[in-house]
Amino acid sequence: MRYCKNCGLLAPFDTDHCPQCGAPLPPESPAPDSARPEKTPRYEAEPRETVPALSEWATLGTLLLFSIPVVGFILSLAWSFFGSHPARQRLAQAWLIRTMIVLVVVALVCLWLGLNSVLSLSAPHYYYAF
Repeated sequence: MRYCKNCGLLAPFDTDHCPQCGAPLPPESPAPDSARPEKTPRYEAEPRETVPALSEWATLGTLLLFSIPVVGFILSLAWSFFGSHPARQRLAQAWLIRTMIVLVVVALVCLWLGLNSVLSLSAPHYYYAF
């Protein structure tokens, strides 16, 4: 669609003159690809690597192994950095990141509760008997 420079009407592509005022319409703007010089590099996304997925049972077994407290942490570390199956390696990395976030949040809550209890015990309490 083109706009008439005289009256501002939006004119269809198949007309050369404005249907309202009769003024000649400006030529169509070139397509964005033809307006770009050939020397300009095109930035396109590189094709992503496809990773074969784990089966449902393998995923469930991996998650069950991760849920064992010490063994799961060791396995997530091992499979995150030295995993042979890319899907299991990504699952282990995601589990490890989640575990680290949970540990930081738990540590901050414990620190806050500890400081709160220490400050409440050390603050002087004045009781006035009237």
